[in-house]
Amino acid sequence: MGAMKQDLVYEILNELPAGVMLADDSGGIIFANNAAIEYLGIGREGLKEINIDHLLQHGTRKKEIMLRTKGNERVTVNLSKKVLSNGWTVIILNDITEVHQLQQELLKMDKLATVGELTSGIAHEIRNPLAGIKTTAQALSEEIPAQDHRSVYISKIIMEIDRLNKLLLNFFDFAKPKALYIRPFDVKRVIENTIYMIKDTAKANRVQIMEFYPTNTISINADPDMIQQVLMNIFINAVQSMSAGGRMEVHLVEKDSHILIEVSDTGKGIPENIRSRIFDPFFTTKPKGIGLGLSISYRIIKMHSGSITFTSSDAGTKFTVNLSKDIKG
Repeated sequence: MGAMKQDLVYEILNELPAGVMLADDSGGIIFANNAAIEYLGIGREGLKEINIDHLLQHGTRKKEIMLRTKGNERVTVNLSKKVLSNGWTVIILNDITEVHQLQQELLKMDKLATVGELTSGIAHEIRNPLAGIKTTAQALSEEIPAQDHRSVYISKIIMEIDRLNKLLLNFFDFAKPKALYIRPFDVKRVIENTIYMIKDTAKANRVQIMEFYPTNTISINADPDMIQQVLMNIFINAVQSMSAGGRMEVHLVEKDSHILIEVSDTGKGIPENIRSRIFDPFFTTKPKGIGLGLSISYRIIKMHSGSITFTSSDAGTKFTVNLSKDIKG
C-alpha cells in the first residue's frame, strides 16, 4: 500500500506545471518531476551530476535564473527552497518568463513615454529659432546676386535647415504619434508597396528580396500607413545589415485571428550585448543614425495591440510583427 501511495504521489508531481526537486542533506538531487527536468534541459541520468548549491547560493531562499530547456527554449525561472525537518530540501521552479517579459514591456513603454515628453519639448525649442534662421537666410539669398559665389553658402545653410526640420519631424512622430486611422486593407499590397520603395537601396547593396504570400487574400483592419512605416524601418535595417550582399525574405503568415509578417536577412546579426537595447530611443550603431526608427516602430505596433519581436545570430536576423486581423479604432 505504501508503494502504491508513493507511485501516486510521483504521478501527481509529474503532472504539475511547476518544477519540483528534492535534495538530500548533501545537496544532491534525489528526485525531480518532469517539469523540472524540462526546465533544467537535461535527462534524468544527468540529475546525479547536479548539486542544489550550484543553483542556489547557500542561505538564499529565492532566485531568478535563465535556463535553456530541453526544447532549446530560453525560460526565466524563479527558484525557491524550503528545508524539511529531516534536513532535506524541496526546490520549486516556477516559469516566470511571461511575467518577466511583461515587466520589461512596461519598463520599455514607460521609458518611451518619458523620453517622448523630453524630446517633444526640445524639438519645439529647436524648431522655433530654426525657422527664424531659415527666414533670414532666404532674405539674404534674395539680396545677393545669383552669380555671387556667396549664394552657394546660403543655399547650403537653407538645405541643412531643411534637413534638420525633417529630423525634428521624426522627433515629433516619436514623441506624439498620430492617432490611428483604422480601416480594412490588403496586407500583401502594403508589403509589396514598401518593398518597391526600398528596391533601389537593395539593388545597390546587392540584396535579393524574396516574398512569400498565402494563395488567399489577407485583409486586416488596422492603419496601413503606420504599418507601412514599421515595415519600411525593418526592411531598411535588413538591407543595410548586408553591405556585402545577401538575401532578405518576407513571409506573410495567417494564424487564426492574427497575421504574422516575418522579415529575415542573411546579415551579420545583432550583437548579443545590445539586443535588449535595439528598441530604445536614440540607440543606434549607425554613424549617421538617430536611433528612432525601431523605437517608433515598437510604439506603432503597441498602439495596434500587437507585438514586434526578433531573433538574431551571426547568420542573420529575423523580425516578426504579430497583428490582430481586427484592431478596434
